[in-house]
Amino acid sequence: MVFSINNKVSQPEKMKSNLEQETEQGIFRRILIEWRNISILLFLYTLQGVPGGLAGSIPLLLQARGSNYSDQAIFSLVTWPFNLKLLWAPLVDGIYWKRMGRRKSWLVPVQYLIGVTLLFLSFHVDSLIDSLEIMVLTALMFFLNLLIATQDVVVDGWALTLLKRENVGLATTCNAVGLKIGRFIGYGLFINLASPDFSNKYLRTVPKSDVGVVTLSGFMFAWSIIYFVCTTLTFFCKKEKDADPEIEHAEVDEDKGNKIILAFAASVLDDLKQVEAGLSKEILAQLSVPLVPLGLLITVLITKWTSGLRPMSLFRNTYGLTLLSAGILAAMVPVTSFLSNNGTFPWWYFSLLLGINIFAAICFTCTGLAQVAFITKISDPSYGATYATLFNTGINVGAIGSATLSLWLADPLTVKSCSSDGLCSTVFDGYYVETIACMIIGVGWFYFWGNNVITELQEKPESAWKLGTVRDECRVV
Repeated sequence: MVFSINNKVSQPEKMKSNLEQETEQGIFRRILIEWRNISILLFLYTLQGVPGGLAGSIPLLLQARGSNYSDQAIFSLVTWPFNLKLLWAPLVDGIYWKRMGRRKSWLVPVQYLIGVTLLFLSFHVDSLIDSLEIMVLTALMFFLNLLIATQDVVVDGWALTLLKRENVGLATTCNAVGLKIGRFIGYGLFINLASPDFSNKYLRTVPKSDVGVVTLSGFMFAWSIIYFVCTTLTFFCKKEKDADPEIEHAEVDEDKGNKIILAFAASVLDDLKQVEAGLSKEILAQLSVPLVPLGLLITVLITKWTSGLRPMSLFRNTYGLTLLSAGILAAMVPVTSFLSNNGTFPWWYFSLLLGINIFAAICFTCTGLAQVAFITKISDPSYGATYATLFNTGINVGAIGSATLSLWLADPLTVKSCSSDGLCSTVFDGYYVETIACMIIGVGWFYFWGNNVITELQEKPESAWKLGTVRDECRVV
């Protein structure tokens, strides 16, 4: 592989500059012109987000059945296909049936398989959760996320040719909005609809004490039908135009920032500890509602910094606040336990908790977007898919891998004192051991190494990141 200097302005930089200079009227005009294609992308990303939201809600259901943190650590492995999709992404890009279309050749069978998997789960998931069959449940959800990760690769690629060349940047907005809506449906909406208290208070005229208006099995069954219907309509009603290789090389990974946002925003262990302290999972779901539009708003407001020459300066300036927000979230767990009165809290507690969650969301969004903006800036357009995805996969592995590790260590790091009659009390929770250790490591990493490395990397010229151009031929079957 040969390193070369390229002084020309790359196509992604030209498009980014044009978008920055464009008026609001121009953006709205482009949306109106392509509203059909934008709607298709938005719905495909929403479909992708729903199973991810369900994967986030299942740990709360497992905890209600008495699962321990070791079980939760095993189940957290269901998110790992998103760390591994780089392994099969070249196959999705390169092998297809020309008559059907490069993207539809994968999208249609994969989405039908997702529908079949959801249908199968709808008949078994409730019993698997009730009996805490963690290994079987993890295997099935892992396979479902394997399909979802493949669908993600397909839709990301199709977005580049589905939209016109000058409008391809709108795929980022479709990705952000669709995933957030889908994850809210699978997490916030489902948790509330499955809650007997919420259903009796807001949705029923005749209360029922034991069930909500939906069950997990019923919810999965409904979405399996939606997958079947939408995939069939896509197959027959949407024609795919030929791909433009130059666009794909230039823009294929421009939208990964939103996935990093969704990875930073979700903290399974924090939610589990809050429920353990007395906060209901329904209230947690309701508190997540305002964070959806907030994430979109923050993305727009910090564009000035993420689109500049030194996007990692935003990371550097907000990193300390991000560490602080993590500590505050952990400190809220004993506050929740202290204020809980059989599940009821003072009126001001929810305002305080919401404010802290908003502060944390802002911090994590800034650091996450800064990383991905830097990756987008340095990625060689000739290797857009592989180059940028490699770096983003590294970030995802760190985020998701650390979540799995923290769940594994929660119980071993917990110190308990047991009396002669067999009764045990917690002396120090492993959750706080992990929080304190991570904050110390984070501060040490930044001040003794990370800050200098960030400065050094940002000062490198663009030519330092360029690779020799190699044209890959696609295999068409």
